[in-house]
Amino acid sequence: MNFNTHEKLHASETKCSDCAIRVASLFKSVSNGNLASAEELRKEQVRIPARTRIFQEGEMHDYIYTVYSGWGVIYKTVSNSGKRQILRFVLPGDLVGFQTNVSGVMAHSAGTVTESVLCSFPRAKIKPMLEKNSELALRLVDMKARDVSLCHNHLMAAGRKTAKESIAFILMELFYRVQYQVPNNDSKATNTIDFPITQEDIGDAIGLTNVHVNRVVKELMKEKLILCNKKKLTILNEKKLCEIAEFSSDMVVTHPLA
Repeated sequence: MNFNTHEKLHASETKCSDCAIRVASLFKSVSNGNLASAEELRKEQVRIPARTRIFQEGEMHDYIYTVYSGWGVIYKTVSNSGKRQILRFVLPGDLVGFQTNVSGVMAHSAGTVTESVLCSFPRAKIKPMLEKNSELALRLVDMKARDVSLCHNHLMAAGRKTAKESIAFILMELFYRVQYQVPNNDSKATNTIDFPITQEDIGDAIGLTNVHVNRVVKELMKEKLILCNKKKLTILNEKKLCEIAEFSSDMVVTHPLA
């Protein structure tokens, strides 16, 4: 499904001052007094159905987005096979569509996993906005540094780690990111998060077949490390899973430049 089926929210658009995910977003560092100018940069909020393509690599696209709610993916497609390589999963607060060449064609594709609400910002205004506000520019560096770090770990998983280690890393990464980024979740009390991604999504992120992913997930469940069903993920042995994954919660937190 393509993005042209989106629904504009208009009257029900969330004010930046009331934004539940602001603490995880690009505008975290913007003072309350400057929020009005940030809100002026936003063109609109849009609601996009699940499993919908937002933009396609190689095409021009006029906007970047902050995810207000929902899950999505950033991916590239192998031209000779059509296979998808998921580069990262996106959650509330994440920036979608930002790249070095802000006026060129998209270097990657993006799509939703669940129904999502996105805040759209014209790409043409991004450079002037960052030049005008150094706090925003520094916050963007923080967010991109975290994404690069996670990307390095995913690359290591694809090239050198076992399937069990790679899948454990994906599960722990998303478990902790939901804690930090999704408002009003009770994962710290229950060790359970909503988990709408499929085994195919996991396979596309680490280069495994559905059959292989299914076998490893069942192994993790048999060892009583996780429970995964009905689009829910429960971590039963957090310490052991972190050891298998070589994962630290510090990996998913943004750190201001010292």
